[in-house]
Amino acid sequence: MDDHPSEQTDNKTGLDGFLQRIYRPGPLVFLFTIAFLALISLGYFLITEETPPPSVLASAPTPDAPTTLIPVKSPPPEKEYEEETTEMEDHVKQADFAILETLRELDVSLKDLDLVDVELRQHQDHNYHYQVLQLPRVKDRNNFLLTLRKNIFERLPAAILLDNGDNEAIIQIDGLPTHRLLLENTPQIIARPEAKRSKLAIVIDDIGENHAVLKGLLALDLPLTFAVWPHASHTEESVTLINRNKRDLIVHFPMEPLGYPKVKPGEDALFVDMTTAQIERQIVVNLKRIPQAIGVNNHMGSRFTASSPGMMTALTEFKRRGLFFLDSMTSAKSVGSQTAQSVGIPFYKRDIFLDNVKDVNAIIHQLKKTERVAIRQGTAIAIGHPYKETLAALKQWQADRNSSVQIISLSRISPE
Repeated sequence: MDDHPSEQTDNKTGLDGFLQRIYRPGPLVFLFTIAFLALISLGYFLITEETPPPSVLASAPTPDAPTTLIPVKSPPPEKEYEEETTEMEDHVKQADFAILETLRELDVSLKDLDLVDVELRQHQDHNYHYQVLQLPRVKDRNNFLLTLRKNIFERLPAAILLDNGDNEAIIQIDGLPTHRLLLENTPQIIARPEAKRSKLAIVIDDIGENHAVLKGLLALDLPLTFAVWPHASHTEESVTLINRNKRDLIVHFPMEPLGYPKVKPGEDALFVDMTTAQIERQIVVNLKRIPQAIGVNNHMGSRFTASSPGMMTALTEFKRRGLFFLDSMTSAKSVGSQTAQSVGIPFYKRDIFLDNVKDVNAIIHQLKKTERVAIRQGTAIAIGHPYKETLAALKQWQADRNSSVQIISLSRISPE
């Protein structure tokens, strides 16, 4: 029997001997220390190392040319579009959309929906359009009204649908009738306003960011008017394209909204706390960016357009430069009309916003509503935005629009 096992262990050779020597306290502590320091160094390197930007191909590589890589730059912050409002007209548009949703759900052709008449009404100093609609034939009248009632409630809890049990239904919002729905299979004979030299102008706001949609809008067979942001990503290119296509060009001038500072009109906006000199200076800066403009309309501006001192200064300066002013009517309290009359500047006022609801059929309905307003008033001005839905709606509408209404540039409409 061997009385010295440790000596045998020390005398082992090969792998067994190596493992025996490693698994002793001293070597193990040394190895763990080295591993720990290596992990700390790796972590520090990963934290402090700058990650290179992703790259994209500048062009498709050819057999004779090496591939060129270009770092991708972060896109500029997206500009804010129009401010949200809570006016009665916006509620009416939500009811319009509920009607269109119901027809789609029941697989009823939207082309058979007839906008018989539109009448401008007021509620607490807010304008809205009361409508008479001839509904297409539906297979199950009760199911239609039940579905419509559900869709209206989801969008407008304060709205109700009244069924007279006969051939009509009424939509009321906040107790006011906004839609008369004709449900009979044979359309009623209703006196419609006659179209006598009715004229309609369409203004597209917020031009300068979405260049692809601008090109699509310019390709339409419609004399659209374009309102360009003075300091957008593509202001210069947009102005060049619009002038090349001989379309009306106006400045879409940022002005302070009620939601400021949460809703930001841009640093180049007019604010109510500006002095006369500051307003005039900002106007000079903005107009220099678009010297070809023939007019101005407000971007946002629900607070500024309700401020008499600020509007007096701004409209006086616009007039001095030979420009007209189109009030986008982002506020029912706008003093644009009376200020323009006092200053003596040519003045226009928006009748319809086309695309508060970004749905092609809803926008087409707004275009038809604008036609009816033009027929009733003689002229109408609609404002839309460079959305892909608006472009698609205009393409469809121009093919079968009311030919008795003439579509013209804004500058061809007589100012108020």
